[in-house]
Amino acid sequence: MTVERQQVAHRVDAEDLELGGGLEILLGAALERVAPGAVLEVRTRSRAVALELFGWAQLAGHQPIGQTSRRDGHVVTICRGPSTRVLAAPLPPREAPPPLRAGALHAGDWRRGRPPPDPDPRAGFAPLGSVPEAGAPAHDWPLSQRDAIWADDLGELVEQATAQQWDAAREVPWEAARNLDDTTERAVAQVMTFLVQNEYAALYVPAGFLPQVNPQLVELVLWLGSHVQDEARHVEVFTKRSLVGGHHGYALASTELSLSTLLEEHDFTASSLLLNVLGEGTFLDLLRFIETHAPDAATAAAARLAHRDERRHVHFGISNIRRAVSIDAGAAAPLVAAAEARAAKLTSLSGLAPVLVEALTIMAARSMQPAELSEATADIRALMRAMERNRVRRLEACGFDAATARHLSDLHTPNLM
Repeated sequence: MTVERQQVAHRVDAEDLELGGGLEILLGAALERVAPGAVLEVRTRSRAVALELFGWAQLAGHQPIGQTSRRDGHVVTICRGPSTRVLAAPLPPREAPPPLRAGALHAGDWRRGRPPPDPDPRAGFAPLGSVPEAGAPAHDWPLSQRDAIWADDLGELVEQATAQQWDAAREVPWEAARNLDDTTERAVAQVMTFLVQNEYAALYVPAGFLPQVNPQLVELVLWLGSHVQDEARHVEVFTKRSLVGGHHGYALASTELSLSTLLEEHDFTASSLLLNVLGEGTFLDLLRFIETHAPDAATAAAARLAHRDERRHVHFGISNIRRAVSIDAGAAAPLVAAAEARAAKLTSLSGLAPVLVEALTIMAARSMQPAELSEATADIRALMRAMERNRVRRLEACGFDAATARHLSDLHTPNLM
């Protein structure tokens, strides 16, 4: 069968390429430009390759329809068959790429400001913008409803998390923690031990949700990954600070009881309220207090760097809950119920553990002089009032009315996290 030149949809010059030596790559790319039923013309300098192309085309599901010899080589014409190398819909045409900001591509821009659609809960690990091939194993992603877990500025939070990473070994002046007196160092070690206990829970909670998130909601996958990384670094830096001075602290049972209730919460948005807004929000005030009253530069640096991360986590929690409550007016009631249920499990906790209060007071006083202890005690009381005031403010930012915000703040565990 002879094919006229005007019937050829695409032409390719193979020159001296051979099958098994790169020609099949060239042909595969060329056939991507040819619709099923259309004709590809291949020129080769080798008669042997021209003959091999007939067999290759048939094995690949195409129809070889002609071969001619010319002065410049041999020409084989192939009619593309209906078969495809990938069991998927055709790739969409090239489109305008996402915008750049000063040469940088931000995760907040790759969807051009639009939130993602609700993904198929059975979809696999298909990257954003890809066309999934049929025949892949089906999944069952529990967290596939966008509005239940999304935050409107999630892409920007991902960018911030990447840009604000820090090194717990090199960005803390550890030598500054070497020469504190025994009483002060023992107090710091106890405070740091308390922080580490809580940071373990703050790590394990997002880590537990991560494998439940549909990969199509890639921004949330990246966000939870960064949250886990942040908390792992906090465990690292506070563990180092608890050990660097040679003293040790108690791992408190009351703290363990409070944290166990965080691990028992399996609803994503309720967990966001309990951990991100109430727990980590309250820790913002605690970390700022520790930075302000730190007896050494290492303690201050550790608290300051962790505070920077926790601000992002709190921001996500507020944004996540505000979105959920604004979309569904009935979403607030289950969140309040979750906080009430947690509080009901912690009725045996009547306040901060005395060992921790003592350690915070000594750390803030820096000596056992009565005047300084009195002032430090007043500072602790002021801290508790600031925590309560700021909790209410954050809860109102989530979309709760003033009375509900006050109620939720009052329910928050005395353990702070």
